[in-house]
Amino acid sequence: MEPIGLKDAIEVLRKELSESILAAADEELRFEVGQITVEMQLAVERKTEGKAGIKFWVLEIGGQGSRGTTETHKVTIPLKPIGLHGGPVLTGGNRIPE
Repeated sequence: MEPIGLKDAIEVLRKELSESILAAADEELRFEVGQITVEMQLAVERKTEGKAGIKFWVLEIGGQGSRGTTETHKVTIPLKPIGLHGGPVLTGGNRIPE
């Protein structure tokens, strides 16, 4: 299985959250989306060939790092969704409540 970069994991999370918020578009009851806490197991890999640097990989549950010089870390990332105009995000899109 191809490793997943941290950027890609956050991008997929953003897309999934957006789709779940928009899925409530026809519901009468809406919710304000509050803080979201994401916990991930990350592998930190020091790249020595090609372009040197450090890369973060998201591990599967129970996954193990197995690439060269790799360390694993548990990272908790608090995210607070903000709408396009800086206000809170409501399920059902950005319609104004009636």
